[in-house]
Amino acid sequence: MLSADELRSYARSIRDEELVVDERLLAMIESDVAAYREFLREPRPQLPPPEIADLLPLMGWLLLEASLAPLWIVEAGYESLDGERRARSEAAAALIDRAADAARALPWPEFAPRALGAIRAQALVASKRDTESGYDDAWILHQEAARKHASFLDSHGSDPSRERYVRDLGEVLLQLALAETGTACRTAERVLSRWAEGKEAGTWDEQDSAQWTQRMFRRLAEGVETGMRALDVAAGIAQRWGFTDRVTEERLALPTSHRLPAIMTARANLLMLSMCPEMADLGRMPDGFDTWAEARGDLIARFQECYRHIERPVLREDGRPWPMRPEHERSMVQLRLHLALAVPGHDFPAELVFDPCVGINPLTEEAVEAMSGWLATPDATGTRRGDANVIGSATKPSFLRSMAALRTTYGGTGGGYVEWRRAWFVLDRHADEPGRRERVERALAEADAAS
Repeated sequence: MLSADELRSYARSIRDEELVVDERLLAMIESDVAAYREFLREPRPQLPPPEIADLLPLMGWLLLEASLAPLWIVEAGYESLDGERRARSEAAAALIDRAADAARALPWPEFAPRALGAIRAQALVASKRDTESGYDDAWILHQEAARKHASFLDSHGSDPSRERYVRDLGEVLLQLALAETGTACRTAERVLSRWAEGKEAGTWDEQDSAQWTQRMFRRLAEGVETGMRALDVAAGIAQRWGFTDRVTEERLALPTSHRLPAIMTARANLLMLSMCPEMADLGRMPDGFDTWAEARGDLIARFQECYRHIERPVLREDGRPWPMRPEHERSMVQLRLHLALAVPGHDFPAELVFDPCVGINPLTEEAVEAMSGWLATPDATGTRRGDANVIGSATKPSFLRSMAALRTTYGGTGGGYVEWRRAWFVLDRHADEPGRRERVERALAEADAAS
């Protein structure tokens, strides 16, 4: 078996990009996990024996790193690729599958909390297939990780000697929540943005529309619940243990660990908000509320709570501020733009104003134009700052009608969204693709004809 120092060294080297995850490493991991299982003698001890007690947390860390590193190699939609790109993605996915299976085989897995990250990585690979079955497989895997997390946390209870593992599970939850909520957003955003292409290819037709809407809404709702819980956990970690500037065997959560879960959960809230009129038209009632008006109000409130988490100042261990990353600034503009288009004139002043476009309040047409212009403007490197995400790329007619209806509910005009889409086509995520403008125009016309 690998010693504690060897496990620690392998995990550190992978994180520092000094070691490539390969067949040899996975074979060593599998061999060690099999050796750990030899200690499962009857009667099975409640606690791991001394021989592996210190190794289990380190093996959990190694499994986390060994599954995370290959994840970046797997390309979106890799099953539809040809040649070397597909082969490279499939090879990386196979390594992640082996890491996840090793995590499942661990004895006393509650003492290796970070190993749950391998199942998380496997779920993200499934979602990257960008197929209906891939999204379903991803959701099943996210639920598996969530069940195991709850079981592990329950097993430690309030025993003071287990505090380290409770903390580790809290830190891991931030990653699990990000992945689950991110998968819900990724699924919805791809379906909504690629509906026109899917119709042309025969993947979807209007008979599938209602089913997809309800499926997306349900999974977004589950993702929101997980994301909101993770933000509460992040606040608890900050208060009880603080964060770390560097991932080590002891600590996983960086001071910025709350930002991406907050961004993803905010996105999920806005997607649900935009779909509320369509859900009402389908005859569905909101869970936990008497009316859709109450549900919409709650979604807006939750969005605002998530956005405040993103804005929250972050300090390093030495007290220096941790700057906002450019991609997070882009996400903040995208979020405010989506809200401005969905709820015209909404009063939501920014607490972090990194550009004048973010400071415009209420969220009027002036704010919409300013934020659209900011996204379309090249940055210092000459690259366009970004697209408008799903709100600028959706081609699913029922979603377009739902957005128009939502705007009308809040005193805007349904046509205002269509006009914005045409004026700012450059913010469509797929604007550079041949024939994309024509497909968008057909979708807008179809939505208008059916309204």
